[in-house]
Amino acid sequence: MSDRITASEAKSLAQAKDPAFAVETILAGVKKAAEEGKYEYTTRDYGFSTSTYCNERDYPPLCIAILKELRSLGYTCEVRAEERQFVDLWLVVKWGGK
Repeated sequence: MSDRITASEAKSLAQAKDPAFAVETILAGVKKAAEEGKYEYTTRDYGFSTSTYCNERDYPPLCIAILKELRSLGYTCEVRAEERQFVDLWLVVKWGGK
């Protein structure tokens, strides 16, 4: 079995740790939601569904960088949690409106 990594695999690994790529992807979702007349967008990607069940200061560096960038653009961001048998976590990005 080979331990070689393809260029595509390397790109995917790098993008998963790149705040700029994550923010651009989230902003694409925000744009789509806004075009549908919505005022919020949710995502569970980039560690927001697995690594944010703690105080914000203890979030992974990628999540902190994403939140910092989105907030600098004027968005309100918060991680929400629903605790049942399992904990469900997600990022909510909001802008203006209701």
